[in-house]
Amino acid sequence: MSSTVDLGRDSERLERATPEDRLAFAVERWGERLLFTSSFGAGSGVLLHMWSRVAPRLPVVVVDTGFLFDETLAYRDQLARQLGLRVEVARPAVPRDDFLWKHGADIMARDPDLCCARNKIAPLQPYVARSLAWVSGVRRDQSKTREHVSILQRTEDGPVHVHPLASMTGAEAQAYMRAHDIPEHPLKARRYLSIGCWPCTQPVPEGEDERAGRWAGTAKTECGIHPFLKAKEA
Repeated sequence: MSSTVDLGRDSERLERATPEDRLAFAVERWGERLLFTSSFGAGSGVLLHMWSRVAPRLPVVVVDTGFLFDETLAYRDQLARQLGLRVEVARPAVPRDDFLWKHGADIMARDPDLCCARNKIAPLQPYVARSLAWVSGVRRDQSKTREHVSILQRTEDGPVHVHPLASMTGAEAQAYMRAHDIPEHPLKARRYLSIGCWPCTQPVPEGEDERAGRWAGTAKTECGIHPFLKAKEA
């Protein structure tokens, strides 16, 4: 159970472990109460490959917001077949067309936080509510908002967050993809380096961090799924 974990001690110890060993620790500790989510975006293949080796019987939860790129849906199906993943799809309560009819086709520009809350965060809440810990593929070098995440992190009002890839660099992730013959997301070649919903995702200019294409031109940097931004001290 999460209450038996000395997060500070274990997180420090796991800094010296491999990403796969960090993931194995979480699976052993929390078992079926461990939530694993994936965007099936650029770079997702690294953690999905590790998950297929460490926890092949546990599900991978993906939120189909209704605004995902067709390429993302195809990539999800390709990796599920190749890695033998058990994929569970979570969807918003209100279908895309009804949501746009109610809030307007420009809702993503006018109020992206509302759009994320209804279409991305809310569908995960039933999974979060029954989980003691939550795995995500966050890396410290992805952006300034992520550069201080720890391997294990308790949040204010949710499960412990587990970041097996926290210390992995983008170059190391690419090397892992090549070493294990994991296909790239088809949009990666067009410099879509962090891929979410199509209305709020753009190619990344040379020299910018890989999440610069998300909500470009706005102050928004995170969808709100990952509450490490309001993490408690371990």
